[in-house]
Order: sequence, then C-alpha cells, then structure tokens
Amino acid sequence: MEKKVYATMSLYGLVQRLLTKRCIVFVGPCDAYMLINGVTGYGLPGYGYQDEIVTDYQCIGTNDEVEPLIFQNCLSYDEVKLSAFLSISSHTDLINNGTRKNYGIIEKDLCKIEREGVVIGLIGSRFQRPFAMEYQDIVISPQQNVSERGYGQQEPTNGSLQGKLDYRKLWEKFYEEPSFLYKEVRKDQKRFGDVEKIHSAEIFDNVVMKKRFTISFDTLLLEAQARASNLNKQAYVHIVGIGLGVWRYAEQQELIFLETFGQRVRHLLSNLNNIGVLHFSWFNLSQWGDLKHNGFIESKTHPKGGIITLMENRNPADKLKEPEFENMLLVISYAWDANALPGNEFWQKHLADSSDSSNASSTLVTELHNPFINTEWVCGENLHIASADHGIIHISDYAKKMSNISN
Repeated sequence: MEKKVYATMSLYGLVQRLLTKRCIVFVGPCDAYMLINGVTGYGLPGYGYQDEIVTDYQCIGTNDEVEPLIFQNCLSYDEVKLSAFLSISSHTDLINNGTRKNYGIIEKDLCKIEREGVVIGLIGSRFQRPFAMEYQDIVISPQQNVSERGYGQQEPTNGSLQGKLDYRKLWEKFYEEPSFLYKEVRKDQKRFGDVEKIHSAEIFDNVVMKKRFTISFDTLLLEAQARASNLNKQAYVHIVGIGLGVWRYAEQQELIFLETFGQRVRHLLSNLNNIGVLHFSWFNLSQWGDLKHNGFIESKTHPKGGIITLMENRNPADKLKEPEFENMLLVISYAWDANALPGNEFWQKHLADSSDSSNASSTLVTELHNPFINTEWVCGENLHIASADHGIIHISDYAKKMSNISN
C-alpha cells in the first residue's frame, strides 16, 4: 500500500503529502480527529460514544485500515513522525497580545501590543501511543524493546523481522544511537531516567530526547536569524515549551529542554549575530546554565556583544517597551501539532485549549500557514532547510551545495 503511493513520489511530493493529508484537528490521548471532509471520530479503540466512529489510527497504511482512516486520505503514524520535523513560519499581523484566553478579540489599545511579527510553529515529542512516534526512540520498555520488534543487534530470521530491523536501523542512523534491548539497560538517572508514571518499568532515554529537541531548536534559531538579517534588525525571540505541558512524559524534560537550548545557542553562536533577545516564557525552572532572567551570552562576533536572555512570563505579542527592544523583530514560537492544520482545536471553535489554538486566535496563521489556502508558499516545492553552514536555504540549492562537497 505504502510502496504503491511512494513509487513515483519525489521529495517535494512527500512534503506536500505531509502538509495536505494531515487532519484538520488531532487532539488528546484518544486521537480525536476531524478530517478535511468534516468527518470526526476517535483513532483509539475503546474511546468515543455510541454511534461515533472509533477505528485504530495506527492501522493506517496496513491491511487492517478501515474507512475513514485510510492511507489514501490520511497520514500514517510513521508519516506523522516525519511531519513533526516540519515547521512553517511567516510574517503576520498580530491582533491581540496572544494570551492563552484571547478568544480572537481584537485589541483596541494598539499601544499594548506589537502590530506584526514572525510566527513559527514547532512540534514537540509525542509519547501517548506506545510503539509509535518518539516513543519508539526515546522510551525503553519491556514490551517494545525486544528482539522480536527489531531492537538490539541481531541477524534477521525471517522477512517480517528484516523489515523491523531495517526500520530501526533507519532511526539508529538518524539519531546516531543504538536501538537498545530493555534487558541491556538500567536506570542510572544520568542518561537513563524515570518516566512520570508511578511504578512504571519504562526507561526514558535523556540523550535521544536531547537530540530530538536539537532539531527544533536549530530550526527556530536559524530561522529567527535569517528573518532578522533580511530586515537588518535584531530578533526578539519568544520561546515556549514544546511537549512540556499535557504531553510531558518525564519530569526531566524541561531541564533537558533548557540544557539543550543553551548548548545549541553556544554551538551556533557565531551564526546568530541578528538574535538580540531570547525570552523564555512559562517555564517552571527559573534558570539553567546561561539561560536566566537578565542574563547575557557573550559573543565576539555579535554587533551588540552578545545575546540577552530573559526568563519570565509574558504574552507572545506584548509590546516591546524597553528602548533597546523597540526596533527589534518579534519572533513568536508556538507549540504546533504534527497531524493538524495550524490552529488545531481552533477549527472546532475551541479557541483557548492550547498554544496552537490561542496562537491561531491572535495571528493570521490559519490562512497564512494553510496549505489549502496559501498554496503558493505552503507547499512541498517551497521546502527550505535550516543549516548551520548555509542558513535557511531552499532544498534544491542545499542539494547542489552537498553535491559539490561530495565531488
């Protein structure tokens, strides 16, 4: 089934599929969904009410798939896992301060808010479905991490196992980490920590979590840098947690988030000369390493001597009142979903359920970031790569540069 769809598909076509075959709405641990045709239901058997559609979302792309959740019209969980690495960003008008319960009410006193900025959606890890998405790589469990599922170093004994081994090798190469067998790992509260569930036998791989965060953070930092550089401005970057709220699976995820973010800033520092402020909002921790309120990360190449760090709660589009911030480009990050259109719950008139829906209620992303409306820009052919060596670059130009290097 998948081979038939992918047989003649280009990279552009794959990205186009990831953008357009997602649900309109995809929420909750029961995989509640609304499809582009308006059909609603639950993707986790055992949930839902009488007469409601309840089919297994994990069956998409297999012989067990059932209408309306079929591969022709929907993303499989393997594809949603890839979709989580995509971000969409654009300039947008801002209609209010973006507080969680803004309900799309237009701010009348325009002195209270920034009138425009750049908005970028970032996607956190999802662990709520065992054996799917980031659970496969970051959670080590007695049911999942067994040789029968392709984990560990072994020789295939049949065709079915070969496929599972090949799948694990793909992600081993991506993260540059082995697929551990559960029996080989012990919690040490360093690399291998606890999950949040009490008395759980599951083990959380903090290192792979860090690598997963790295992809999103590099994208945000390099995109903010490029946007500000194009305008000859400094960027004021509003940063919120991704996957740290209701989706958090291990208590240490916030610590890993901040530690990784600080490390990525240090790693990319010479490339971030148009990043003026990193403002961390709605975190439980008040400091981690270089990241603290009224902190400063020195940089020899930065025109201002370095990057200011702030760590206190603010609304995304609050007016930048301090004189040194007035001419900065506001870059707002928000927690998006890998299997929903920007706004997610917004499309069911739940305007304050999440960062996703509240952001949609205060910006124009439901149209600007919509592949069915802004077809010229939100499409596979407009795919860009965030690269430390080349900045934000179109995929075709990136491929040419990589080809020249290899030659």
